Order: sequence, then structure tokens, then C-alpha cells
Amino acid sequence: MATNAFFANNMLTVALNDGRIIHFPCANLKWLINATPEQQKDFSIESDGYGLWWHELDDGIALHHILSPTLVSQARIPA
Repeated sequence: MATNAFFANNMLTVALNDGRIIHFPCANLKWLINATPEQQKDFSIESDGYGLWWHELDDGIALHHILSPTLVSQARIPA
């Protein structure tokens, strides 16, 4: 379950309750990349920790998508 998150440098970082820290490249989340810093910070942890929701953006992402190997491999930012 997610316990905290923040967005920086086109990367969503999510802290999980088991101690893991997930860094998710947001190449496929244009709505989050294009948001203002204030909008990026205005989120809540929903569904008992299994989702993140950005209020002003009216969009969100489920934790299982962030943890999906397929989505992460598609979202990799070229070096």
C-alpha cells in the first residue's frame, strides 16, 4: 500500500508500507507531466493505499499499474 508520494523530474516516487520506494517514469502520464507543480502536489492516497488521485487534474493511477512490469518497461525514459 502507498503511504506517500511525490513528483519530480518527470518521475513519480511512491513509498510503500513495506518499506519499498518505487520510482515510476511518467512518460505515459502526460496529464501529470504537464501539470503545474502545485497540481502535482495536490493528490491524495485513495482506495486504502492502492491508488493515487490528483484532485485538480481529475485523474489518478492505481498502484498495480505503477508496479506492473509491462507498464514500467513501456514508460522507460531513454538514457
